[in-house]
Amino acid sequence: MGAAVVVVLLASQIFLPGIGEGVIEDRLTENGGIAEASLSAKPAARLLWGDGDRIAIDATGLDLDVTTEDDPVVLDDLDRFDEVEILIRETQIGPVELSDFILTREGDEPYSLEAAGVSSVSALAEFGAETFDVPGSDILGGIIGVATGGQEVDVELDMLLESDDGRVRVIEGGGEVAGFPTGPLAEIITSAIAIEL
Repeated sequence: MGAAVVVVLLASQIFLPGIGEGVIEDRLTENGGIAEASLSAKPAARLLWGDGDRIAIDATGLDLDVTTEDDPVVLDDLDRFDEVEILIRETQIGPVELSDFILTREGDEPYSLEAAGVSSVSALAEFGAETFDVPGSDILGGIIGVATGGQEVDVELDMLLESDDGRVRVIEGGGEVAGFPTGPLAEIITSAIAIEL
């Protein structure tokens, strides 16, 4: 009897992380790209309740949808891990083409976000108008596109985030990209990634 319990515990320690990793990788790469996930928990059975010691993601070439929910609860799952490390490169999220996205957290510390990419003034305007339900947002983006010649702008994010009952909140850092505040943009980008985990 005791030997059977040991075998079951050993099997769960070996197989449960791989199953969870596969689910995360499939969700992230649904629209293309490559992702490698790593989960660890002792005992591994904690993963069945979405709890663990460490979650790490290394991905490239993803095409992720932006969540349109009001104030989505997306960090809940990440909050249950003691250590978080998400590295994503060459990925499209909404109007932003990210070259790099790094989200990390140790213990109870805030999340650290660093990201770099490009967008266009018209794409940001159209996206902002659509996100906030402005009628004629496609026309607005087109007009701005013609006026600015589709000018590309750099997107640079370097800030600290916290989880407010699973909702992304910027607590330090900020600024503007082509006149748009980076705080909401950081929340949207982070939410688009976290919701797939």
